[in-house]
Amino acid sequence: MPLLDLVLALIIVGLIAWVVNLYVPTPGDTRTMLNVVLALLVVGMGLWLVNTYVPMAGSIKVILNIVVVVATCVRVLQTLGLWDRVVSLWDNLTHSRQPR
Repeated sequence: MPLLDLVLALIIVGLIAWVVNLYVPTPGDTRTMLNVVLALLVVGMGLWLVNTYVPMAGSIKVILNIVVVVATCVRVLQTLGLWDRVVSLWDNLTHSRQPR
């Protein structure tokens, strides 16, 4: 039964994304934010599906969860245009130290 609920939720998210992107007049930033939220819902549902129904060792699940969360965070930052700022902040933190 939870699998059926998941499929229904994915269909609803897909329909919402389709309607918003084609028929609802919204500014670009609002549309981007809504697409990010919908993508986070899909990633979360997919991760739950893998964690619940795919049998694998616990350590592999932890590694998979970490990789998916980091990749999702990077993608969200790229979509919102903040990734370049994060990279330059990291460069400033790691390369601006004076040698002793």
